[in-house]
Amino acid sequence: MEQIASNANLTEAFDWLCHQRKEYSHNNDVWDIRRNWDDIKPQLQHDLLAGTYQLSPQKEIRLEDNKLEIWIALDSLVLKAIAIVLTQHLKPHLSERCHHLAANGGSKRAIGRVWDKLKSHAFVLKSDVKKYYASIDHHILYDQLHKYIDDQRVLGLLWDYLKRTVHYGGWYRDVKRGISLGCSLSPLMGALYLKPLDDRLQGYHYTRFMDDWVILTTTRWKLREAVRIVNQTLTELKLEKHPDKTYIGKIEKGFDFLGYRFEPQGLKLALRTYKRFTERVTQLYEQGAKETRIGQYVRRFAGWATAVKFPDERVQDTSIVLWHPDTSLVCH
Repeated sequence: MEQIASNANLTEAFDWLCHQRKEYSHNNDVWDIRRNWDDIKPQLQHDLLAGTYQLSPQKEIRLEDNKLEIWIALDSLVLKAIAIVLTQHLKPHLSERCHHLAANGGSKRAIGRVWDKLKSHAFVLKSDVKKYYASIDHHILYDQLHKYIDDQRVLGLLWDYLKRTVHYGGWYRDVKRGISLGCSLSPLMGALYLKPLDDRLQGYHYTRFMDDWVILTTTRWKLREAVRIVNQTLTELKLEKHPDKTYIGKIEKGFDFLGYRFEPQGLKLALRTYKRFTERVTQLYEQGAKETRIGQYVRRFAGWATAVKFPDERVQDTSIVLWHPDTSLVCH
């Protein structure tokens, strides 16, 4: 806790909070923290070190097709400070093949690892977890954390983070399963929860990005063994594979991973990726978004789609061409 409550880590978390919520309403509590940070920080440090700081209920915000659960600004800052320290503390115990963690290469490195070994393997198991964040068991994750953390003050805050309360319209509900979407601590918790899977697949060519993973094998027997390990581990963790995103079979038939399609003929964007892209552009257009906003989205997508560069003639062109109904906007 001394590290979490240090001036350096709280200042880093404060700067992060200011950046994350710079567009929030003038009525949001982040502005009170920004104005009074010099007075708030000493009291926050005292409460953290004394083990008396408690997380407040989250606020639920409902949108047309989605709902968000938001921590108050000070809780968000504390959770970020915890994430900073725990990332350093847990990183040596987590697999380097879990590529969503900082310094592990990100999605492009994960795609590159799969691509590099594709031609030397014949079979693949590609899958992810159905509703991963919402399915994480609090007691299992807490037991995993307890193996690496012995500070009861930190463990108490982590238990509050897991067993959170959410309020909406005057009604309060206790969350009994799953971790918080959009929280700075959650990607690290998502990495730790599947550590048993990482450990048991050390003898395979295995690549993971959050809850998406690919296992390549040279024989059908090794493939069946990998399937058994995955099924057994997910059962122990009270998780289940996503039926629509699981492929078990020959590599030559092709499979999707992290938005790309892997085929013997080459690497290209997955059809599902194109579909989500066009749906989002259509939605922006129908909502009356300005041409500049649509153009920014298209350029960001095109930059992401063309970021994978491999010195292999089988990597196909991933340029994006979009025709805008009004402006004939085209992005390559």
